[in-house]
Amino acid sequence: MIEIKRLSKEHHQQFKLINAKIRKALVNQKWFMPFSEENINNMFNEGSTLVVFGAFIDGDLGAVSLFDANNDEFAEMAKTVGYCEKIGAELGGSMVLPEYRGKNLMLEINYALINEARKMGIEYFIATAHPDNVASNNSLKKLGMTYKTTLIRDGGYERNVYILDL
Repeated sequence: MIEIKRLSKEHHQQFKLINAKIRKALVNQKWFMPFSEENINNMFNEGSTLVVFGAFIDGDLGAVSLFDANNDEFAEMAKTVGYCEKIGAELGGSMVLPEYRGKNLMLEINYALINEARKMGIEYFIATAHPDNVASNNSLKKLGMTYKTTLIRDGGYERNVYILDL
């Protein structure tokens, strides 16, 4: 059975575990901008701008995705693609354990995130994917996102930039 739900403080350790497993399993480390220990520790605190959802398969966390409503984090990127006047959020942190890939879990989680973002008054999502990460680029396109440009993010991470009006 698959259940999509919002993660809370009680899922902190499960999130840390999936993050560590994904980092080890990556074909190319540049495909994923890693969460620091501090990021993960603050992720579920009161006042966090992150909204995190996960897919639980028979009770085990198999995939996660999130959005960050902190405009300061992605303002320059949004400005580059002409979305600085709207209320936006960055969709990202998408991870699916290898044994659960190919089951459209990311699509289902991201639909739940879209619904949550709409309730919060968010008008668009901006998302990025490494140009060589075919699965991530395809997932964003399948969600209905439109490619805008390719740029270099903080830390030297090359990324395709996508937009989805909500």
